[in-house]
Amino acid sequence: MYVTTFYSFKGGVGRTMALANAAVELAARGRRVLVVDFDLEAPGLDAIGALRPRSPVPGIVDFVHQYLRTARSPDVLEFVYQVPSSDKAGGGLWVMPAGSHRREYGLQFREIDWTHLYTKRDGYLLFEDLKAQWRKDLNLDWVFVDSRTGHTDTGGICTRHLPDAVVVVFFPNAQNLRGLKRMVREIRQEKTRQTNPITLHFLMSNVPDLDDEDEILKRQIEAFRSGLDMTDDPVVVHHYPSLALLNQALFVRDRPRSRLAREYKKLLKTIVRGNLADRDGALDRIRERAEFRPWQRRRRHGPFFSDPQDELRRIQDIHGEDAEVLFEIGRLHEQRRRTDEAAELFDLAISKGSTEPEALLFRGARRADEGDRKGAAKDGMAVLQQQPNDPWQLAQAIEVAASQIDETEMLTTPAVSQSPTAMCLWSGVALATKPSLRIRRIARAMLESLAEDELDPSSKARRRHSMGLLDLGAGRCD
Repeated sequence: MYVTTFYSFKGGVGRTMALANAAVELAARGRRVLVVDFDLEAPGLDAIGALRPRSPVPGIVDFVHQYLRTARSPDVLEFVYQVPSSDKAGGGLWVMPAGSHRREYGLQFREIDWTHLYTKRDGYLLFEDLKAQWRKDLNLDWVFVDSRTGHTDTGGICTRHLPDAVVVVFFPNAQNLRGLKRMVREIRQEKTRQTNPITLHFLMSNVPDLDDEDEILKRQIEAFRSGLDMTDDPVVVHHYPSLALLNQALFVRDRPRSRLAREYKKLLKTIVRGNLADRDGALDRIRERAEFRPWQRRRRHGPFFSDPQDELRRIQDIHGEDAEVLFEIGRLHEQRRRTDEAAELFDLAISKGSTEPEALLFRGARRADEGDRKGAAKDGMAVLQQQPNDPWQLAQAIEVAASQIDETEMLTTPAVSQSPTAMCLWSGVALATKPSLRIRRIARAMLESLAEDELDPSSKARRRHSMGLLDLGAGRCD
């Protein structure tokens, strides 16, 4: 379970709608998500049409009030409700509202002394128990907390006690910058956590979509980067002039192809990438590692602050049964020239059901080097029974399998018989240069099988040239 708080120093910046859209999108992807309304002075999550309960449900204020009255941690299931039709694709969306909004809500809220709760009534343990109940009774993947604005008594609960990550939402003006400096500093200085430091994400919201002729926005972004010690540009959600916002429409669900929906999904991708336990987040992190170059700037407070090898080991520990994750880690090791680690991961990925041509060909080539010709041919044939991604993979698969299969049988495999003409052409050309007579015969048969009327003039010339070289090599000089 991964807890992410959405915090803004000022209201009116679209914090709650960003949270709601991200939560709905995650649930649609098969995750079990809880949204918690901790904006107790101005609650509103359960007022959004798509998140509205069928009847009033007690929430955070009622939960704390009952604890103060009974000195026992209440059952969390009495204070949450599931959003109807949110259990598709194996996921689900639950809401823990601020309260039931009965007449006594305001009185109950004002009666809670949060400082006294923590210092005299074991408030820290109460919220630790609440997290444990979320994890155990709801079996959650994600919790999104909508925090109160400003510097408040409950701000520390939302931004330093509960979360693994905080999304800092702001409009780029001086008032927001001044207020956020202290909060961001306190989050980074949190020393009581026994797990990883809290990850910070920055969302610049409600930004005018106008030409920045006078570089006003550029200067403001630089001021926030400097003032909040941001090493990367924030995610941006632009101002969106639509009356649908008056109805609090969730754009990722109702208008998924709109620009606003795309920006919310970009924010979600940034958040998910910070959570190694989420499969999509882990895959993104591995692939981003693969794209990283030494001269690129590293994040100081972001997901890549940890040691790369340690992070990969953690991902492998968490997703040790996931063939795709294991394959991607193996491919990263291969890219880094760590062949032994790559071989181990590819073997493990294949044992878990991976049929990725790259993994099979890597193992096949390794088996061939070790003298295991039958094992190598088996891996090559496994690739030839599917569709490789490019002609060089096809050529490598033929080369690996060539010791156990002749040219006639080779032409009937799905990879050769169903591949596009251009792929077969380039595979044949690549194989034509190999020293093995058996492989050259296969290349000759592949090139001969191609219909000339499907080739452009350049491809025809290349095919004839390669076939001529193969014939000369075989002594057919006429």
